[in-house]
Amino acid sequence: MSRLASILVIIAVWAVTYLTNLGSSEFRSEEGHRVIPAVQMLQSGNYLLPYVGTEPYLRKPPLINWIVAGSFKLFGVRNEWTARLPSALSLLGVALLLRTIAGSTPGEVAATLGALCWLTNLGLIEKGRMIEIEAIYVSLFGLAFFSWLTLWQFKRSPWLTFVVPWIFLGLGILAKGPAHIIFFYVLICSVLWKNHRLGDLFHPAHIVGLVCAAGIVAAWVIPCLEALNSQSPVRIWAHEAALAFHGEKSRSENWWLNFPHGFAYFLPWILLVPFIRFHKIADPLQRETVRGLAFGSILLFVIILVIPGTLPRYVLPLMAPFSWIIGVACANNAFEWSIRFKRFQFPVPRILVASSVAVGVVAAMIIFPVRSVTYLKRHERLKPVAAKINAVVPPDQHLYAIDLPFLPYLFYVRANVSYLRTIDQLPPDARFFLVTPNYQKKIRKIYRLAHARPVVWTPKYPPTFRGGESVLFVIDG
Repeated sequence: MSRLASILVIIAVWAVTYLTNLGSSEFRSEEGHRVIPAVQMLQSGNYLLPYVGTEPYLRKPPLINWIVAGSFKLFGVRNEWTARLPSALSLLGVALLLRTIAGSTPGEVAATLGALCWLTNLGLIEKGRMIEIEAIYVSLFGLAFFSWLTLWQFKRSPWLTFVVPWIFLGLGILAKGPAHIIFFYVLICSVLWKNHRLGDLFHPAHIVGLVCAAGIVAAWVIPCLEALNSQSPVRIWAHEAALAFHGEKSRSENWWLNFPHGFAYFLPWILLVPFIRFHKIADPLQRETVRGLAFGSILLFVIILVIPGTLPRYVLPLMAPFSWIIGVACANNAFEWSIRFKRFQFPVPRILVASSVAVGVVAAMIIFPVRSVTYLKRHERLKPVAAKINAVVPPDQHLYAIDLPFLPYLFYVRANVSYLRTIDQLPPDARFFLVTPNYQKKIRKIYRLAHARPVVWTPKYPPTFRGGESVLFVIDG
């Protein structure tokens, strides 16, 4: 297959898997925390700090919010499709980089299969069809990892090898934080160690790369700290780091599922792993490189998932080295189709394993898009609530949300939504406003709200609404 043909196959597989029914289901999980701040950025013009309601949202850096806001601005439409498209595009970008730039290093076949492995594993399909941090964050890591590995194997200038990847690593910090730096160094140190090249780390270009990454982060952190003044985000970031280590009660109770879920993310390609034999890889550089990647990946996989506070998705950056290993192994036919246990050897038909992987890939490409218009569509929770409000508030009116918690259904409200800290900030001409139920007694004591009456009560859905309830009031007359 020519390079152009393989690229077209990669794009076709990506389009079917990620674009089909991409915007058919409402936002779920943490998608609201990526979209609501982006909408408020566009409304206020304040792109420095993401806001949820009237409070700065400092649990995560703002790169994903910036990207969503940019997508809304570019397409001129705010919906699920335009919000989720950047996640899908980021995964495609990594696959094309692996196929084009890295193709001459592990080989054309290895690069193509590695790109397909990258696009069709369960972990990235799930995240790539959502506007969540993981897809873009893991893609930035993949860009850094593949660019470093390719430049290093090509023996390019150290100033490229140790500067270009660190630009992507710096952007990755603005997406989720610095955890991927640990992944990166464990993996590249394992590769350099296996190839007896650890001295490469001491080149001055490495320092320049670190400075570039730090500069990218400082360009946002310094103005952020100045804007917040007394409200320091350091305490919030420290709390997030502590949660990632020791976790919450719900995480600890499900800790024993970390490894099954972690393995499931790598399906169906992980079915090939028991049969890989590195000694069958002819090229010494590639052989020692994949051995280093395998050692570093196993080490990270085990350590990350053993920590009680972690979640299975924390191992998703390992999709990058995993895809490289699978591609190189397939291109070199580095398999032995049997499983050994002490003196026993169990032969496994090659066609059975290959068919299982192929069926798994096709099934994933079909199931996830179909799931969006069947199961997820039937279990929508945000749109029905927003529909009740839309039935009362005309689109040309203004809706004021007063001292409310995070309520993602507000994205689907047609009227313009403004967030206020207190009910005293309600403008004299306001007609519709949302408050929490405990405001009802206070409203009765305010003379100018004497004609306000509750018309819609939103339900309490702890998994989605974080326990938030609200009441829609309309002021008659």
